[in-house]
Amino acid sequence: MIFIKKISTIFIVLIIFISSSNSDEQIVYLDLDNVISNTKAGKSILNKLEKSKKSALLEFEKKEKDLKKIEEEIKKQKNVISEDEFKKRLVEFRKEIAKFQQDKQKLITEFNQKKKIEFREFFKKITPIIEQYVSEKKIDIVLDKKNIFLASKKKDITGEIIDIIDSKIK
Repeated sequence: MIFIKKISTIFIVLIIFISSSNSDEQIVYLDLDNVISNTKAGKSILNKLEKSKKSALLEFEKKEKDLKKIEEEIKKQKNVISEDEFKKRLVEFRKEIAKFQQDKQKLITEFNQKKKIEFREFFKKITPIIEQYVSEKKIDIVLDKKNIFLASKKKDITGEIIDIIDSKIK
């Protein structure tokens, strides 16, 4: 009698697992990188960040050239000026280099923070749009394309999402 109960329990559990594995869940995927680079709002963010990066790079290249000129002047004057004066200029030059590196690191940190904030705001805007699409289409799961090894192109909703975002976000 106990043997029959165990077998029937195992049989019921197997049936439950088999039926749940054949469920009709709708799973799709979305290429978020493509959404960022191909929506109007995403392109705007990328352009703004690129302009900011270029201007900062130009500024630092100019400062770097100035520092190289100062270094060359100090090297040229090495044999002309006294050793104490040379050491004094060398110390000042090293301080300028340290300040330059600190400023550069600070700007990089600020840029990365700005980038993070811009994308966070972008995703705050598009998340409700995607959620609405998911509920309308009765989609159970949306995965990021980066995390998928292989999937049917029919399950890619990127193009539709880009069109919807472009129509709703200006």
